[in-house]
Amino acid sequence: MLTKDRPREKALSTLRAVEDGAFTDALLDEARATFDSRDSAFILELVNGVLRNRTLLDRALDQFSSYPIATTDAWTRNILRMAAYQMLFLDRVPVSAAVNTATDLAKIRGKKHGYVNGLLRNLDRKRGEVKPPASADPIERLSTVYSHPAWLVKRWFSQYGAEATEAICASNNRPAPLVIRTNIMRTTRAELRTSLESEGAMVSETGFSPAGLVVMSSPGLRQLTAYKKGWFTVQDEAAQLVGLLLAPRPGEAVLDACAAPGGKATHLAELMRNEGTVVALDPDSRRLERVIENTKRLGASIIRPVKGDATLWHEGTYDKVLIDAPCSGLGVLRRHPDGRWTKNEKDILARRQVQDRILANCAPLLKPGGAMVYATCTTAQEENEDAVDAFLAGSGNGYRIDDPRPYLPEQAHSLVDTKGFFRTYPAALDMDGFFGVRMVRNT
Repeated sequence: MLTKDRPREKALSTLRAVEDGAFTDALLDEARATFDSRDSAFILELVNGVLRNRTLLDRALDQFSSYPIATTDAWTRNILRMAAYQMLFLDRVPVSAAVNTATDLAKIRGKKHGYVNGLLRNLDRKRGEVKPPASADPIERLSTVYSHPAWLVKRWFSQYGAEATEAICASNNRPAPLVIRTNIMRTTRAELRTSLESEGAMVSETGFSPAGLVVMSSPGLRQLTAYKKGWFTVQDEAAQLVGLLLAPRPGEAVLDACAAPGGKATHLAELMRNEGTVVALDPDSRRLERVIENTKRLGASIIRPVKGDATLWHEGTYDKVLIDAPCSGLGVLRRHPDGRWTKNEKDILARRQVQDRILANCAPLLKPGGAMVYATCTTAQEENEDAVDAFLAGSGNGYRIDDPRPYLPEQAHSLVDTKGFFRTYPAALDMDGFFGVRMVRNT
């Protein structure tokens, strides 16, 4: 591309690739590496902002277009969405800059610069006439206002009710907090906080995890002395609680069946005081490289990264097994807004089939009396309660659900229901949406 506005070009190419099913995280990591912190932040804002508000942006543009935005070519509609987001949501961006750069981009991509320029100037003149959705159907209203696919809103509506569904949708449209986990092998949360604040970071303690800190601002995590010393790693608070559910002890043999990128594996090693063995299993060699990188920086020397498929792995027996299962990811859409538009209900069934195979294959690897935690970052009942029930009724009939509350901080007991299932949605919307269950193999 030949325009002078490289950040907007990169944001546009990312949005276009997402429509073809590409993963935003990988694209953004690659794209932002060549930009300074200001432009990098702007690219992130544009991409995530458009993905979080796509339905609402299309609706606003449709009111002033001669034909629906969805029917134009992919380049043109993403140019329009990106400009409309700047005009309607970003006060610091002059309207003229949003319109002119969109027109320049349209001269190269889509070839409809006249249409783009005219529509955006019309939107600017008549933005006061943009009408909110008038539908009496609550699912249609929530789907439009919060830009979530109707099938997902309908699912949450049935599962949680109207009020909780709206709260989840609203939470997904806010930027996810940056949360870090203290490496308790090397420091304490109090000492880590003091170190971070001494270098200009603003942090607060998490309410549920005893090792977590929320980072409100910092000079850049990788620039901090504590990062270079391996005193912390980035991990959402809900994910930190999953490690506590397993409660591994020093000297034990532990299997992390779906380990990459290593956040939970390193947490298990820390809880074990770096004594014992953690087999970190993953089928992807490139993802295992991230496990190795995190292991070295944090000093978790008991971790043994192994390339292997959790549906087939049969080597060794273990005192504890963690299955952080691959899932539809409906609980982490605030971090991955592209998932709203790249996932569908068929994905839930496909993931469930893999989950069933992992549970059935890993169950015999656990020693009698040992504990296994099954966890996901989805809200889909089929992948959570239903998967556990099916396992216990079949290949896992030698297992029973164990009360996880003794292994959690008291403040997190409210996240466990009467059946022993741990879940953060919709009880704690400041965390990612996780589900977990601790099961013990009968002696």
